[in-house]
Amino acid sequence: MSDMALSLNLLGSPTLVAGEVPVALSPSSTLLCAYLALAPQEGRPRAVAAAQLFADCSEPAARRRLNTALWRLKSEVRASTGVDIVAGGDARRLAFSTAVDVTIDTSVFERLVASALRRRPEELTPAEVDSLERAVELHRGALVEECHDEWVLADRYRLENLYLTALDHLVQHHGGRGDLDAVTRYGEMALEHEPLREDVHRHLMHAYGAAGRTDLVERQFERCRQLLVEQLGADPMPETLAAYSRYLHDDARGPVAGLDELVSELERARREVQRLAASVDRALDRLHHLA
Repeated sequence: MSDMALSLNLLGSPTLVAGEVPVALSPSSTLLCAYLALAPQEGRPRAVAAAQLFADCSEPAARRRLNTALWRLKSEVRASTGVDIVAGGDARRLAFSTAVDVTIDTSVFERLVASALRRRPEELTPAEVDSLERAVELHRGALVEECHDEWVLADRYRLENLYLTALDHLVQHHGGRGDLDAVTRYGEMALEHEPLREDVHRHLMHAYGAAGRTDLVERQFERCRQLLVEQLGADPMPETLAAYSRYLHDDARGPVAGLDELVSELERARREVQRLAASVDRALDRLHHLA
């Protein structure tokens, strides 16, 4: 194992760091470094790597461009650190060298959230809360945010969901303890990332309502309603309406009777729409078989 410890940050703009000094990498080397970091431990076949990284090229051209990118990555890292970051000895597969210690922020992030997200928010231990808070601080942006190639999208979607779930856990946990500063901080982080998440809006309303802050409940509901109308042309879900009514009327035991009727009617309408959609799907299937 080399004495040179490297860290690779993939959340946000990818950066390779040796000690505390960023390693100067060209754009193609940075992208290839991120690609190798997200590969399985055994690496990826060269043919697959060429096809995924250079999908706009013919197969021979993609292989040549991959060889050039590999040479450049090796040269640039070796010039700055003196180590070979890419494993040698297998002409068919590409992987990071096991002789080099590379800490990857996505791996640290997933390790920090893994155990905590298996618990209900109210059951989190202080150590698990600390792990979640450290994890969300690592999230400096979307995974390899400049890249929109297909090979990165599944991992990006998975990590974004973990990030939002971690923030929502923190909102609910701190809400149960009446820490409105923490509730607001983590709630704003979640809604900055995904402003249309009604469950996050509801959990914020719940925390504010439990603390007796009906003014904040009303403000949060109105913010949610306006976002939905402006971006989706839709009204809040019945669950959101019920949460708003509960705390606005200082009645934590349940919604007012009029709202009960509204919720029931909307739920019946939703079931009817689903039933009609299923009927249409069956009719289309029969027509396709006849065609």
